[in-house]
Amino acid sequence: MSTKTSRARVVQSQMKDGTMVPPSAGRLRIAIVSDAIVGRNGVGTFYLDLIEHLMPFVDSIDLIAPQQERCREMERFSIPMPGDSTQRLALPHGRHVTERLDRMAPNLIIVPTLGAFSYLGLRYAKRNGIPLVIVNHTSFGQLFRLYWSKLVAGPMTWALNRLNRWLMRQADAVVALNAEAYQEASQWDAKLVRVMGTPVAADFLRRPSIRRPGLAQNDGETGIRRTVFVGRLAAEKRVGDLIEAAERFTNCQFAIAGDGPMRDQVESAAQRLPNLQYLGWLSRDQVLGALDESDALVLPSMIESFGTVALEAMARRRYVIVRRDCGIAKWPSISAGLFYIEDDQSFADRFESLRNMDDESLNQIAGKSWNAVTDFNQHTVRVWLQFLIDAARLDEHHVVGQRRVPADQSV
Repeated sequence: MSTKTSRARVVQSQMKDGTMVPPSAGRLRIAIVSDAIVGRNGVGTFYLDLIEHLMPFVDSIDLIAPQQERCREMERFSIPMPGDSTQRLALPHGRHVTERLDRMAPNLIIVPTLGAFSYLGLRYAKRNGIPLVIVNHTSFGQLFRLYWSKLVAGPMTWALNRLNRWLMRQADAVVALNAEAYQEASQWDAKLVRVMGTPVAADFLRRPSIRRPGLAQNDGETGIRRTVFVGRLAAEKRVGDLIEAAERFTNCQFAIAGDGPMRDQVESAAQRLPNLQYLGWLSRDQVLGALDESDALVLPSMIESFGTVALEAMARRRYVIVRRDCGIAKWPSISAGLFYIEDDQSFADRFESLRNMDDESLNQIAGKSWNAVTDFNQHTVRVWLQFLIDAARLDEHHVVGQRRVPADQSV
């Protein structure tokens, strides 16, 4: 997917809040080479949002990755992802990827995944002396322990850790999406490590938020009446927690959006329970609509590096219910307005306590996050720009070299 900008255009010098952008940002030519299918999952949408926000300030930015529909020009072949046939692993045509990179002439390459596409990006960077950024999105060790026995998960985790350590030593800079990933990269002697936030898609901020559906009805009921989950339908996301809640609270509405190995289970539950709706896989615009039709988003995941959809729900001024291990909960400026499921608590039990709160009480808590989303987003874009300038070594006044930068999760 090419999102290349025109080299001839005038790069914007300041952000919407008036903050001046370092002039060297306009010299950045960034190539992102990823194995995640564009727009299909969290990683696949992360870079679409990041590109949207960075594009006004850089020379060019391009995403090279598999498309949702196989592109024969780019892919030799693809196979279903082990354990999840709704996703696939693609083998690229190396010459096609190389030609795309040659046309762009990047001065910085970002590799966010493990796979054939990413390897080509890494190899191109090394051959041409281009600074390389590695992004650590997923804790594969946790996933292995969840899906496989210790006998299998142990060796797989060991091998993957060895590969990750090698990758980070190849990189000029490493991005971590939470403090745990930062500590891991630091222990593996990565050169420049930074905890980075996730930007929210501009449409979620730009479109006026609408009143929650429950507030439009004069039946005397307030609080959370319709809850939605958006994400991969898999064990680590604890999708079954919503089914359990729907069985318990028959006078409330629940919706599940996404695709994955638990799809049959979700469809079966939706047929059985009149208050549970399965929405299927949704485009970003449809996700926005699903949030607007709900009072709250629930993300009960056991493993969640950040949780972009939670940030999107905040931007739509919806209540957000997550576990404390969710990556977004580690950012103080937006975590104060989240509603937490404790480690020893089921989502259904937490939902019952929230249903007993009126709108005013809920809004007093949630408003702390709602009011901070725009500032968080602008700060995130600023930090990304400066980090990429440092990684590309474009500004000698900000070169960090071998010194690690402490994790910054203060905003």
